[in-house]
Amino acid sequence: MHPVKRIIAVLLALIICISAAGCGEKASGTKKKKKIVIIKKNPSSRVSEPAEDTDADNGFSDDYYFDEEYISERKLALKDTVSVEKTVPEYTVRAVNFNLTGDYTVIYPDGNFQLMQAAKKLVEYFSKNGVKLGIASDTSAKKDKEILVGDTNRKKSTLSDKNYAVSLSGKKLFFESGNFNGAVKAVSWFTSLKYQKGKINTLTGSYDFSAKVKRPDGLYEFVWGDEFDGSVLDNTKWELTSHMSAGSSFKLSRDPKAINLSDGLLKLSAVRCFDPENNQIQAMVPYTVEGKRHMNFRYGYLEMRARIPFGAGAWPSLWLSGACSANSGAVVSTIFDNGDIIPSNFSAEFDIVEYTSLQPNLHKWFYNDMPGIEGIIDRHSSLGAVEKPVKSELQNDPAQSFVYQTIAFDWTPEDLTIYINGEKFYSYNWKKSVQLDGLNDMTDFLNPVFIRLNNHLIPENIPSDYSTLPCEMFVDYIRLYQKTDTGGIWFAE
Repeated sequence: MHPVKRIIAVLLALIICISAAGCGEKASGTKKKKKIVIIKKNPSSRVSEPAEDTDADNGFSDDYYFDEEYISERKLALKDTVSVEKTVPEYTVRAVNFNLTGDYTVIYPDGNFQLMQAAKKLVEYFSKNGVKLGIASDTSAKKDKEILVGDTNRKKSTLSDKNYAVSLSGKKLFFESGNFNGAVKAVSWFTSLKYQKGKINTLTGSYDFSAKVKRPDGLYEFVWGDEFDGSVLDNTKWELTSHMSAGSSFKLSRDPKAINLSDGLLKLSAVRCFDPENNQIQAMVPYTVEGKRHMNFRYGYLEMRARIPFGAGAWPSLWLSGACSANSGAVVSTIFDNGDIIPSNFSAEFDIVEYTSLQPNLHKWFYNDMPGIEGIIDRHSSLGAVEKPVKSELQNDPAQSFVYQTIAFDWTPEDLTIYINGEKFYSYNWKKSVQLDGLNDMTDFLNPVFIRLNNHLIPENIPSDYSTLPCEMFVDYIRLYQKTDTGGIWFAE
């Protein structure tokens, strides 16, 4: 063989070997998840594709299907660019030999509701893989074969708040961190990995997290959150609802193109699509991600890190609704003690992020048979801010769609202050704020609330060619901190 041909043959063989080595799943290696995010612009030559069938394990289901030939005939316009996020490793995983048998028990610390839920997820995960395990709090008798979730009376983690791990010591498997949030993270990532009989996935990771934050009125401690790890929306924290209705030109969807978890992000996207059954449909948007029946809270410091769309027609939102009045009687009676409810003649709404300007707004919704629960809306009014910026550098700037913003607010019995990237943005005072309804009544703004997330569309603002789609809202995390002597938090159980 000619020397040049021999060299070419060797190079081709090497390329084939490298390609083969990169295919398939391995039990060890590095999983990708955002820690630093870099946005690039790459030329795109893709046309929109029909929605794929949803994997039964991803927690979502398709609402409708799209005909590929039909889409081709519509000659969808090619976009000039597509955004690409480059993620760097957050954790590493290594499979080790471990004989997991049905006589193991998953142990969680008594009184920690969130670690109890994480323990249940582990039991469900192993059950799906053919191993039936017991579950108990750490008040139960100790056994040799245990899986420990968080700090228990069996073992305490020596890790910092920013580190988490799944470690193996003798016969015990330990999901650990310096804070229970890290232990929940470890469970979320672990249950997203493929199970192998006779082996167990151990992992180590770190993330940007603080168990305590200092605010103007004192020190706040982390009490609840979601890091959006794994591949399935946490159904112990959220449900998908149709609270924001569809428009005539777009549909609500659970399709993975509209809503999914990947790279440690909750990805809510308004995307271009067509429905063969309805020629009016031009796009789909995700359902509302709502925590109403899982966690409600009163007062605290809530922080969300997210990439928020600024394109024409985009309607991203982080908002809170009063859980104690309109259409929520069941929640009131089952979650809250009567002493935590302030009777009110309206339902409060906190819009922390709304529209492309990020301008917050607080609303009052009045019902025609208040204080009853089942009435219809009689009238609506807004609450004016005491302080607001003269100009926001974020407003109406499409380039900001590819930058992660940290949105936060302090909610106290006296006032509400909203921050963007650590800078004070808007503030409201329950006594000083101007009320457009002319009523000096702020009662429901002092009652427990629940969280809603949306990435909707405003039909009249969408360009006729839908060129601003997709509008993507990627949520990195939501974290709630509270003072031990102020407010409260309620879980479904």
